[in-house]
Amino acid sequence: MSTLEQVFDPGPTVYPPVTLGAARVQSAGFTAMGAREYNEDRLGHLNETGCACWALADGLGGHHGGARAAELAVEAGLASLKRSSSPGIEGRLKQAIHDAHTAILAEQRRRAEFAGMRSTLVLLGSDGANLAWAHTGDSRLYHFRDGRLHWRTRDHSAVQLLVSAGEVAEADIARHPDRSRLVSSLGGDSSLLISVRRADSAPRMGEVLLLASDGLWEHFDNLALEKAVVEARVPEELLALLAKQVAADGRPGQDNYSAIAVYIEA
Repeated sequence: MSTLEQVFDPGPTVYPPVTLGAARVQSAGFTAMGAREYNEDRLGHLNETGCACWALADGLGGHHGGARAAELAVEAGLASLKRSSSPGIEGRLKQAIHDAHTAILAEQRRRAEFAGMRSTLVLLGSDGANLAWAHTGDSRLYHFRDGRLHWRTRDHSAVQLLVSAGEVAEADIARHPDRSRLVSSLGGDSSLLISVRRADSAPRMGEVLLLASDGLWEHFDNLALEKAVVEARVPEELLALLAKQVAADGRPGQDNYSAIAVYIEA
């Protein structure tokens, strides 16, 4: 079963639990408009026999264009995963992002008002034996083990390139004036960049995965996220903590902010 989330409410939605091999997986998601007049973020999840996937997209291109791009990103990405017969989860995730890109390009050609629409996409997937993720753009995945940050995706953005070159500090990404300038996105004119990574072990108890749009992650450094992960016992509690902090910051013009939390249990 696959689901596209379109409920724009900062209150977390708890997803049905998933059993993958010996692991039980609990997850939840939320999306909120912030100070904007519309929400261009979309969430989705897929629960098929032996496979589960979570998707988060952040659309660009104005009210209807950005929202439509994000919808297509999630819908096409999950549909690709559902029909894929590839034995490897990494290949399936990469193909899903390609298929989402293709769907958005087709819609751009079909409808002139959507010609400028773009979207990020981050996917997390597991077949029980393996845990992997893929992304394009600056929506992120954070991987925590025992309350500590083990890995996070690297943004496909101009500022991330400056960080990699040693010209900007990692801690300054969220405040940089060019933070939102992407070098890759679904529907973009430049070559599509897709980063894929597989966890170095099977899903194991105590792991937490967090998918987040830039409207959320820009409020937190790594230590603040670790603190929230340690405090929260279940996914919806983590999301509530993060949403509360974003609201408390009260930034003028707050972007849409969205996240999915996935907890691996015994």
